[in-house]
Amino acid sequence: MIYLYLFSLVIGGGLLGASIVLGGHDASHDVNVQALAPAGHEGPAGGAESYLYWLVSLRFWTFFVAFFGLTGLVFDGLGLVSSQTVTAIIATCTGAVAGGGAMFVLGKLTREQNNSAVSSGDYVGRTGRVLVGFGVGGVGKVRVEVKGSSIDLLAMPEDERDYSVNDEIIVVEMSGLHAKVAHVRPSNPPAA
Repeated sequence: MIYLYLFSLVIGGGLLGASIVLGGHDASHDVNVQALAPAGHEGPAGGAESYLYWLVSLRFWTFFVAFFGLTGLVFDGLGLVSSQTVTAIIATCTGAVAGGGAMFVLGKLTREQNNSAVSSGDYVGRTGRVLVGFGVGGVGKVRVEVKGSSIDLLAMPEDERDYSVNDEIIVVEMSGLHAKVAHVRPSNPPAA
């Protein structure tokens, strides 16, 4: 049995080491796995059935094999447990917990990273300043703060006013790549 543990540790540890050294940027093996999860159930929030898709994930099995081998090698090699059956059960449980934990943590980090991307709806209602002035029918540039980042946008007026450098604006609507903006405090009211 010790050779099974040693083989598992070498294979699983080698795969984990390679993913660390190579950066693990190619996560395409998990993209298709997400499609196997029940609709609306990505991870532990979806109940026990949402964990079944982990069983076809290369990431799960890599962690499982590495920790199964490590645990079995330590327990069997050092003679910590007299029964090989108990050692196998402990190694299997440890591998399953390590694989499931890795899937949970990495999945949560991936979802948080995806949620940090700025969408067009995030701009609406944000205030900022005019960088390049513009008027009716013209296009200028504004800077707004969204999710902790300063972002420069092409802007068009929502009203019939001119916009000067440093005017405070609010984004009213996103139209493609252009922000439609209005004055927060009009500095130049429309002519009567």
